[in-house]
Amino acid sequence: MSFDWAGLEQAVQDQLTGFVRRMRAEHPDDRLYAAAVHASYAETGSVIAWPLVGVAGERAVASAAGDRCTPGELRWSPADWPWQLDPGPAEDAWAARLEEAATADGGRRWEPVHARYLRTVVKACRAARRELLAEDTVGREFLVVAMDEARELVPRTLTPAQVRRHFPELDAEYRETARLAALPVGRRTRELIALVEAPPGSAALGREQATALLRAVGADAVPQVVERLAHARVKWPWAKLRSLCETGPAEADAALDGLNSRWPAVRCHALLILEGVRLSRARRERFTAGLTRLCREDPDATVREVAAGVARRTGR
Repeated sequence: MSFDWAGLEQAVQDQLTGFVRRMRAEHPDDRLYAAAVHASYAETGSVIAWPLVGVAGERAVASAAGDRCTPGELRWSPADWPWQLDPGPAEDAWAARLEEAATADGGRRWEPVHARYLRTVVKACRAARRELLAEDTVGREFLVVAMDEARELVPRTLTPAQVRRHFPELDAEYRETARLAALPVGRRTRELIALVEAPPGSAALGREQATALLRAVGADAVPQVVERLAHARVKWPWAKLRSLCETGPAEADAALDGLNSRWPAVRCHALLILEGVRLSRARRERFTAGLTRLCREDPDATVREVAAGVARRTGR
């Protein structure tokens, strides 16, 4: 199925530029500093919803902060900005066509279609900023950014200098990740284990990022993870991490079979193992189908609860 990607890019760009112009006209005394595409909900294999567009002005954000927080806390939290633009009928129609393209062929094209959609949004953000600058609607300090929950799209819409200035915590994450990647495997593993155990906010990389990098080390990390498991007061996170580091195709197939076990504990364990494992497309489809079934139909309440948590965390 062919899809009009250029038309989609133009639709996102027009929505951004149109809303910024409108806010500029309605609030001439405020200093606009950013527009953001955000709250783009997607569910693997099915839904791709049209995002919201937010525009931020210095006074408006300060007023929204009020006494409950500082303006700085809301500065790059577009969901909390007071000026929001919901999708209209035209945008909903684009989302429906996009979703139709993504779910064709039984959903096998969903991931590449969704990835291209994200690239298109990034291109639209860059083009929107160029258009607004060219017509002097905004100053050069104005940013247009795509803001996903993990903030992975931020550096794709901004320059490195803009990331360093406005998102220093992201810049610190990238620099720390690059430093760790250059270390020998043994030392990298030791440092990642220390980061997994570090108090929240005490290091450039948080526990979630460190765990993901430790999993990426794979089997080479297992000896040190096992050693940590032996001395840990709370053992299950390290036991799970060990399983994730060791999980290959054969182990993944065994875990997928475990989704059909007669024993609730086995079904729960299989869910937690598969949650963090990189799967081939065929295995991913099996996992998604099994996860959906356990969420809706499993006779054990604990299994349904665990399945719902996995589905929520993985966006399935």
